[in-house]
Amino acid sequence: MIVNYHGILGCECKWDENTAYLVAPEGTAVQPLMKLGFYCAQDGRWYKQLFPQESAYLESKKNMAVVDFPEYTYSSSPYSLEESPEAKKKAHILCLISLILNLSNFVLVKSYKTGIFPIIALFGLVAFILMIYVRVKYPRNKFGLALMILYIIELVSLLILVITVISWCFSCLNDCTKCS
Repeated sequence: MIVNYHGILGCECKWDENTAYLVAPEGTAVQPLMKLGFYCAQDGRWYKQLFPQESAYLESKKNMAVVDFPEYTYSSSPYSLEESPEAKKKAHILCLISLILNLSNFVLVKSYKTGIFPIIALFGLVAFILMIYVRVKYPRNKFGLALMILYIIELVSLLILVITVISWCFSCLNDCTKCS
């Protein structure tokens, strides 16, 4: 079977148990092969192990002489080189929700009402969990990376503030014990 794989025309399909491998034709440019996840073997030929969904698609087309994969699609694999526009949009929306929850904490803290602390803690926790979810689900998303760095800086600053306040309290207690 000949497979035209995302713009690489004339790939030969080989089967190993339930997995399909593609062999790129001689003389194909290296850059597109590397971008699509092909690797160069010791024999000098370029191979690509297909994802299970792709193998299943080829399995369903086994009686055809030539199978065309679309010119460009987004892989459902977490190892794909780019995110789909839908995935980027979803990641950006989740990041915005996380950022809004985090910024609302600063507004709520300024009101300084003691009964509002559980809401502040809940908003902060949800914002942090959303950021972690985006980083795990969409690891190549730049907005999620920037949000993670921002939250790390925020947590380190908060930790420094807490340590500073604790040291001031101990200093005051030491001063008070000397007075008596």
